[in-house]
Amino acid sequence: MKKTIGIVGSGIMGLLIGYAFSKLGHQVTIFEKNSRDNFKNCSMTAAGMLSPYSELIHSDKKIFDLGYDSLERWKKIIRELKKKVYFQTKGSLIVADKDHENELESICIRTNEYTKSKFKIISNKKIRSLEPDIDSTNLIGLFFNKEGQIDTKQIMIELSEFILKKGSIINFNSHVKQIKNHEISLSNKKKIKFDFVVECCGLGTFSNKDKIRGVRGEIIEVLAPEIKISRPIRLNHFRYPVYITPREDYKYLIGASEIESEDFSPVSIRSAIELLNSSLVISKKFSEARITALSNNCRPAFFDNLPKIRINDDYISANGLFRHGYLLSPIISDLVVQYCLKDIKDKDLYYIYN
Repeated sequence: MKKTIGIVGSGIMGLLIGYAFSKLGHQVTIFEKNSRDNFKNCSMTAAGMLSPYSELIHSDKKIFDLGYDSLERWKKIIRELKKKVYFQTKGSLIVADKDHENELESICIRTNEYTKSKFKIISNKKIRSLEPDIDSTNLIGLFFNKEGQIDTKQIMIELSEFILKKGSIINFNSHVKQIKNHEISLSNKKKIKFDFVVECCGLGTFSNKDKIRGVRGEIIEVLAPEIKISRPIRLNHFRYPVYITPREDYKYLIGASEIESEDFSPVSIRSAIELLNSSLVISKKFSEARITALSNNCRPAFFDNLPKIRINDDYISANGLFRHGYLLSPIISDLVVQYCLKDIKDKDLYYIYN
């Protein structure tokens, strides 16, 4: 039987849930507070790295398990969309100065222990054979060959178009004031009833506001025609992990995604200098790159940095994906749909549910 689904929030979580329901023939209505022309959320300010192995540096093993599963789900989604989306699984590199070999060795041991793998530290020569435009001669690294990446803006557009073509609706400039008894109340006093309501509002969540925090991410977008780097690179940084992620047409994202601050102010000079200096460690050619944009946002996270599906009497909340939004959203969206349509919780993932 066809169900009506109300989704509050159109980040990657809301769109993937909408996609999953629409694909099954259900009527979806998404409510987004931002306008179509001024659309900005943490899903848009993201590098889209699909890197379960790399995340083991600082994350719980559960993130690896969930992320490894989602990587396969992303492959399926890309096939189903049949659209041109920059998506690849060429692996990723973690690099560090030779003086920090002990730190890299600890990462290697932890990763092998958790994933039952046999990764080894690779030499500068091997790094440069994988990425010839890395010109530093003092780097060592780890190569996780099964990791991937996705263009966040492209996939958001394609998911939105899929949902609309299926006859579902995305309402921009829609301010949801309350969710009660599966009914969404808007700021214009309009009320709409649904079979199921799913809330994916990040820091604007309607429940457990006191238990969720913001973690700031910053990105500098650059155009660098002189450089050809084909996979994400993470550089061990003394303050936080820094990454360089390639896009099509010689575009690169230079960013940091784990700054413990619920701060929405513009990127500071200090942060910009640190990020740009990190790019020069990878390749001095970045000195001639052109900055095309600076952006920042805050990711929602719970105390354990694990995602949560909170099942309330009035609605379901999917939230707290931390900096793993693109890595984990496919499996979380499928769990939400499974619960709504089949009233089933995955017993192996008991820690996800409230």
